[in-house]
Amino acid sequence: MKNIIFFLSFCCIGHVSKALQEFTSDNIEYAVIKDTDGFVNIRKEPNNTAAILGKVYKYNIFSCEPNGTNWWKVLQVDNHNKSNWLQGYIYKDRATLLKRWDVIKSRNALLDSGIFKTDSLVVVIKRKNFNPQKHKLTYQTNYPDELVKIDGKLYWGTDGAIPKKVISSVKIIKSNTVIQLPQTAFDDLYEPNFDSISVCRGPENTFYVLMLNSDGAGGYYIIWILKDNKYINRYIDDGEE
Repeated sequence: MKNIIFFLSFCCIGHVSKALQEFTSDNIEYAVIKDTDGFVNIRKEPNNTAAILGKVYKYNIFSCEPNGTNWWKVLQVDNHNKSNWLQGYIYKDRATLLKRWDVIKSRNALLDSGIFKTDSLVVVIKRKNFNPQKHKLTYQTNYPDELVKIDGKLYWGTDGAIPKKVISSVKIIKSNTVIQLPQTAFDDLYEPNFDSISVCRGPENTFYVLMLNSDGAGGYYIIWILKDNKYINRYIDDGEE
């Protein structure tokens, strides 16, 4: 568990290092909201009359810093625009920290597939070779060797190089229910690492499946969000500046 906590902290430190200098990075944790309205406002200043910068919606993950006051600093990552984030404050009673990340024990891990399980959960992840000839690759204008998009979309897993592996399937079995994640939940995620799976059980029958992937330089966390045995969203934290 200490390794998982360290990884989570390290991931957030990457964001803090440049844009979030007010954060004390040793104390940043993942959290979800708890509110009957289904969302919580992110305020510019730590008070309920400050300007509203954005919202955090129910069950979605964000990073926060419990700081001994009633208003916690928060970071909301924009998964559609890499390394964009929103910094502000929410009232502490509106946040639930995701603290217990259970490492999934590997039962079988092959070259391009892995089966991982706890006592009540099985995660089956497959990967395949990435064939650049079957995809449209877009490179940086001023740096023609730096890959920026694949098939018109931002991607995660390398630092500008052509990826070698892509996630091809994610299946979760919980309480005899098979949950097959849609392709849009993983088709832009590259260089999967089968040794990095962990799971956190959240409030209201939610659970979160986390994976740390990288080619060595393009590290990122993917957290798939599930509720009532259904996939609802994902959270990507690439730790870039």
